[in-house]
Amino acid sequence: MDQLTTSSPACEPGASAAGLKATIDCPHLYALPARLGAGAELMPQAGWSDSSTGGENWLALGAIDELVVPAGAGFEAVREMIERARERLRLFGGLPHGGLARFVGGLAFDPRGPAHPDDWPAGIAARFVLPRVLVREKEGRAEVSILGTPEAEARELLGRIEAAAADPAPADHPLKLRNIEQPAARDRWTSAVKEVLASIAKGSVRKVVLSRDVVMEGDEDLDPWAMLRLIRARDPRGLRFCLRFDDGAAFVGATPERLLVQRGNEVACDCLAGTIMRGATAGEAEANAAKLLASEKDAREHRIVLEEILEAIAPHARSLDSPESPSVLMLAEVLHLWSPVRATLRGGADLAAIVSRLQPTPAVGGSPRLAAMDILRILEGRPRGWYAGLVGTIGPDHADFAVAIRSGLVKGRRLTAFGGAGIVRGSDPQAEWDETARKAASFIHLFAESA
Repeated sequence: MDQLTTSSPACEPGASAAGLKATIDCPHLYALPARLGAGAELMPQAGWSDSSTGGENWLALGAIDELVVPAGAGFEAVREMIERARERLRLFGGLPHGGLARFVGGLAFDPRGPAHPDDWPAGIAARFVLPRVLVREKEGRAEVSILGTPEAEARELLGRIEAAAADPAPADHPLKLRNIEQPAARDRWTSAVKEVLASIAKGSVRKVVLSRDVVMEGDEDLDPWAMLRLIRARDPRGLRFCLRFDDGAAFVGATPERLLVQRGNEVACDCLAGTIMRGATAGEAEANAAKLLASEKDAREHRIVLEEILEAIAPHARSLDSPESPSVLMLAEVLHLWSPVRATLRGGADLAAIVSRLQPTPAVGGSPRLAAMDILRILEGRPRGWYAGLVGTIGPDHADFAVAIRSGLVKGRRLTAFGGAGIVRGSDPQAEWDETARKAASFIHLFAESA
């Protein structure tokens, strides 16, 4: 398919390419990118911190191979990209020290449409890279794998990494940001919610998740790696990530929602829909959790999402399990209704097909999926880009995709954060506007304070 492009790999697939593996002290992993610089051999960059793996932190630098899907290519091109990534990993199986090797990257909410107006990543619906350097750190000790690099060059690079890791901890302070007013935003929102409710009343859709941009600005350029360090210190749950493909911009987030984690034939998926503020005290959190569990509107929204997740996975599963009723997931700022879905796949099940059927779920798009996405393209007034798309990794027999909510684009002094709300029968425009504000704030408060 000509919509999918690949780079010229830094080493030939199947060749006995050079590499290096070492264990070093690395107490400040996410200080490394700034200390090492942004040379071509260390771009792109990606970092992620995963609470579900016992506190492991990861950093990927550079690329020896990449797969790119241009904006507008569509879902089939994304599906082919996932399949191609696994094929290429098998071809690269001869890489010494390549046990951690995996493609790292993400994809847009709607690969059929154009990029976000902030133009990140420029005209790209999906991009996954096989890193030159992959670092896995836990409790200050890091395993460094350098792939596809001649030994002398790899040892020089390892020396630079060790020297950068030995520097003192950076001094991180909450960023001071001010809100950039968007005068007509509330009126556009109210009008959009009313149009969605009319479509629901006609039976065209069951749910549509509207979103809006919340734009903040600082006095100087924002450092996405400092943001990630602050996020890790503030939020102990979910996947914290930073994707930086060039010097110009980055995509940063702290998502609580896993779309799919695959290990061999085992698959896990989060159904996360229905939201309320946590509250300032333990007593308020308990009361709000009870209120959320009793909410008929939130229960209906959650049920729509769960039904479609199960329908997407069922054709590929030998067994499929989900709870009879949701529980409450408590995050730093908000509470969500949560149903964990677990499945054992049939032999030969197609991961790419499952992902392409799941993404986007009704938790971030709506139901029916394509009808809701077509409405969003008209009503939201701008393409989402990678907001509510996927970020994650693809390995030869494992994969991990998280939904890129609680996220923002960092470009110079400006942060464009996002907030969404599920519109179903009975939704109120003002209440849903407030929910988008809470969701955007729950992300921004992890690293910033108002100026």
